[in-house]
Amino acid sequence: MALIDEKYCDDGALREQDKVPLEDFLAFKDRTQITGRGQPFFSGREREINAFRSVANALSLGHTSNATLVIEGPPGAGKTAILAQFQEEVRSYPPTESGDRQWLPVFLNGVRAESPRSIEQAVDKAIAKRLAEEALAADDDAPAIERFRAFLGEKAGQDMKRRAREVLDRRVRIWGLGVGAAERAPTAPIEAVADRRFEDWAPWQILLLIDEGQEIANGGPFDVRGTLSSIHQGAVDAPLSICVFGLPGTWDALGDVGISRTSVHHDLNLAGLDDRESRMAVQRCFARFGIEHGEVWERAVLERSANWPQHLATYLHAALSTLKESAPSPDSIGDARHTSLTPALAMGDEGRANYYDRRIRRLTKGHPRHDRLAKALIPLFRQGHGEPLKSEVVDFLEAPPLSLSDDRIDSFLVAAEHSGFLVSAPKGRLRMPIPSFAGYLLDEPMPPLPEAPVPQKRRNAGAERLP
Repeated sequence: MALIDEKYCDDGALREQDKVPLEDFLAFKDRTQITGRGQPFFSGREREINAFRSVANALSLGHTSNATLVIEGPPGAGKTAILAQFQEEVRSYPPTESGDRQWLPVFLNGVRAESPRSIEQAVDKAIAKRLAEEALAADDDAPAIERFRAFLGEKAGQDMKRRAREVLDRRVRIWGLGVGAAERAPTAPIEAVADRRFEDWAPWQILLLIDEGQEIANGGPFDVRGTLSSIHQGAVDAPLSICVFGLPGTWDALGDVGISRTSVHHDLNLAGLDDRESRMAVQRCFARFGIEHGEVWERAVLERSANWPQHLATYLHAALSTLKESAPSPDSIGDARHTSLTPALAMGDEGRANYYDRRIRRLTKGHPRHDRLAKALIPLFRQGHGEPLKSEVVDFLEAPPLSLSDDRIDSFLVAAEHSGFLVSAPKGRLRMPIPSFAGYLLDEPMPPLPEAPVPQKRRNAGAERLP
């Protein structure tokens, strides 16, 4: 069989997922997935997508273990965007080797990932929705209708088109299981769940996309120890595999539930975009919404965002909001030279400041002076290559004038990772992953505004006005 090409390269072209109306994009801000087909203006991430394709190829060949992919990254690094893009990737994959399993991405929150019943509900809900979509698009006597009827356990004579709309609109019951309902009783191990659902799950290659992976833990009221490790090690006799997305510390959480190893290149630490990837994202966005002569705007967005995905989304949203006020049509902006750049950057700066305020609140949640420790560490991280050994950081915090205890150091380092101030680097080193976080802590001034032409008058509907 032909395997999936593991040499994905982003060429910067507009894609189907970018066809989001301007009004919708502005209304839903940076989290929009209006098309349901990936994140609009998603850029780069060749390494991560090729790692995902490698997982898919292993599963296509019939493998069920060692396909786990783990992506860790600080807040704002773009984990949600990659998760959405993985869902989009799966749509284009051919059936697996035997030709009888279709790909099925299933979203699951990390706090529920150790509950077999939660997994059962999430998988059944995803299958029901997929079959409902096929049933709605099929003729009344098509095989898709019968597959949908069989999965729901409906009797002949039921209006399956109506049932399909119900499934897509609200909760549905499958074989007595309330999909989306709250759990009320402990469940059997995942092996027993898989055995019970094997016939229904067999036609699908199921990928559990687990978000907020740092929340994975044993000990909840409906958790069953070994749930994820059973899937990871292939002990479950069903076509299940997992991909996990989370904050730094996700691997520690996975270790606590029995997952202690991964394949080469399947353990990825997410960082910011590079210059090329950031530029492609901005150019995609400007091309989609018809922004002409936007070179100064593009340069300003790129300089302010410093290649950080969250900042890039913030400044793009601010730029589009400002340009739209003087746009000639609802879905096309036109000549950017007619609009002042200053209000857009002020709006973006405010959003950027709010982002860092949230990060600082996370940093100081357990101790109100953690921000002072972060400030004290900044010179150490700005020396050399900016990646001191973790032992050097500990020595610095233990030494006068700070003289911190081991417990206090541990709590600070955990808070620093979860807030995005620090992340682990190879060979026992630490680094600061978010550009300009240090500058914000130290109250350093923002980069100067790029030079821009004075906004010109534009004739609109027979009247001249200044934006």
